[in-house]
This record gives sequence, C-alpha cells and structure tokens, in this order.
Amino acid sequence: MQRVLVIINNPTQASYRLRIEALIEPLALSGFELVVRVRPRGWLARRKLLRSAGEYAQVVLQRKLLDPSDARLLGRYARRVLFDVDDAVMRHDGPAGWVSRWRTRRRFLATARSLDHVVAGNELLAGLFAERGCATSIIPTVVDPADYVVKKHAPTDAPTLVWIGSKSTLSYLRDVEPALAQASARVPGLRLLTIADRTLEPCAIPVEHETWSKQTEAMALLRGDIGIAPTPHTPWTEGKCGFKIVQYMACGLPVIASPVGANARIVRAGETGFSPASVDEWPALIERLCKDVTLRQSMGRAGRERVEATYSITAAVQRWVEVLSA
Repeated sequence: MQRVLVIINNPTQASYRLRIEALIEPLALSGFELVVRVRPRGWLARRKLLRSAGEYAQVVLQRKLLDPSDARLLGRYARRVLFDVDDAVMRHDGPAGWVSRWRTRRRFLATARSLDHVVAGNELLAGLFAERGCATSIIPTVVDPADYVVKKHAPTDAPTLVWIGSKSTLSYLRDVEPALAQASARVPGLRLLTIADRTLEPCAIPVEHETWSKQTEAMALLRGDIGIAPTPHTPWTEGKCGFKIVQYMACGLPVIASPVGANARIVRAGETGFSPASVDEWPALIERLCKDVTLRQSMGRAGRERVEATYSITAAVQRWVEVLSA
C-alpha cells in the first residue's frame, strides 16, 4: 500500500468532497492510501506538516496555492508533489486590488515551480500550469452514476427548469431571468426549481426551492425536466469544471448551458442538450425542450451514457491510478 499525503484547505468545500473524498475508498482498493490533512493556519504547525512530506510516497496539494517559503519547504522534503485543481485559483472572481493580484500571482508561480504534476479539472486550467512548465493530466469532476436515478420523461403541463448551485453563483441565474420570463410567455405552466443554499427571490417565473443537502440533491434533481447552467464569460468562469451539468446528465436531464469553460466540452450540442451562444437563444430552446418529450428523452439518455463513459467515478479512479503510478 502506497501512502499519499493529501493536503487540503477546507474539508467542507465541494471540491474536496467530489475530487478527493470520493476517491479514498476506490483508490485504497488499487493500492493507494490517501492520508488527508487540513493545512494548518499556524506557521509552526504548517511547517511541521510540510516537513512530514518525506514520510509519504507522494503529496497531493488540493487547490491551495502556497507561499514561496512553504513551496520551497515542501519541494525540499517531498519525493513527488502533485496539485489537484478545479477552479482558476490563479485568477480572481470579480475586481481585486493590485496587492491581492500580486500576491496570488506570486503564490501561483512559487507553487508551479514546486510541482511534478498537475491534475486539472479542464483544459484551460491544465494549460495555465503547462505554460509554467508543469506536466499535466485532465481529470474532470465526476459522479458515481449509481447515486443518480434516471428521469422518466413524460408530457407535463408544468415543465420545470432545474438549477443547482450556491448563493455565490446565484447571480448567473439572475442574468438569464429576462429570458426565462420570455420562455414563460411561450410555455404555460413553466416553473423553476432551485436547489441551493439560497433561491432567486423575487423571480419573473414561479419558483420552487429546496435547500441543498448531500443526501437529497440527487432525488431533488428528478423534480426537474431540463437542467440549466447559465454562465457569464469571465476569466474566473473559464476555469469552472461544469459539475452541475454532469449531475443533470447523470439524472437523464437534457441541458441548456452557456458554452463557457468546460461547459462547451461537456455538453454535446444537439445530442445531450444545447449551448446557446447568447441569452437571446434561451427562450426558443426552452420552449422546444418543454414541448418535445421525445427530444428530452433522447437527450437525457445520451447524457446519461456520456456520464457513464467519461464522467464517472470509475473513469476518474482509473486516471488517478495512472497518475499516481507514474
């Protein structure tokens, strides 16, 4: 059994739950014991953890960029350092002062210099590290298809759009609210289901809300008929890995998603859903899917098959075994 130290920043983050915690048991069956440690805030405790890196076959840093001194210390003691990333951590979400940008850039360059390999959630993130001379692999954020029941589509007088996310991205949904209102004028009974820690209030169309929980999210998604993922085009969103789309497809839902970042690669336009280039295209696409149950069925089926082949935990484990065995 090869012991691998995994240094994380926050055990409550979705990235840890989906990209590390979900791998612990299956990777153990393949001979890799993931030993997870939360990065301490205190200087002495942090340096003690970094010095312990030599006790492991390799180290995985999850998302967190290191200060130059920490990066040098880890590079001195670790036999092999990997970095797992599913967000544009080297960029800022929204405006930031020059000091913050300088600090982030400094940490990014220092961390990149200490790495032997980067596991990125999409091509853009891999490319940003490759520009700094890092070897990279792309492993998307995935699901266990067994956790998701497939939607049985049927004609309905109350077609439901579903959006799963968090309050930090609720503004993305607000951006397409006018398009949802136009779609509602075309499709009587249209409603929106939000699965998150906060909902869209007020909203131009009727809204149902379910507070997100790990235990209920998969079943809650089945209350929807079409999964939506509006996404603005920014340097930050370019690094997003489109996990909500994977969840929709795992449930057999057709998807309407802005073609930003990984979204464009995950959705096969015309096969598993649609990728409208502008908000103006949303109303007609929503109407088409709401009124065509056969299309919802075929796209949902194709999406589920794509998840099983490419975005499943089994596929991710196989790729991680290759990376850890290199």
